[in-house]
Amino acid sequence: MSAFRLLFAQFLILLPLAVTSWFAVEYFLYWRIWWLDIPMHFFGGMWAGIFGMWLMARRGSSLSLLQCLMFALFVGVAWEIFEYSEGIADSFHFDYPFDTAKDLVMDLLGAVLASILVKR
Repeated sequence: MSAFRLLFAQFLILLPLAVTSWFAVEYFLYWRIWWLDIPMHFFGGMWAGIFGMWLMARRGSSLSLLQCLMFALFVGVAWEIFEYSEGIADSFHFDYPFDTAKDLVMDLLGAVLASILVKR
């Protein structure tokens, strides 16, 4: 897939993701709809995976699933650190480690789907 098509695919994922995230924060949907962060992390992982592949395509390197996963994991861990440092996630809640693990798994699953779709 060309670098331009990867850039366009990023835009198609990032725009609805950003709009949904804005509404979710503005109207406290993350706190009222417990499962909303699951698809958000999945699509965020898709974006991160495609972004990593776009960077590799611009360098002329081949696209691999491992690179896609590593980039999505890096972005996912950075996001979890941001949530913790800003107090967005309640770190004193009993399920916090489970929630973080679930978020990272969803990021990785999104990256796997992105890799599959791009290679097709």
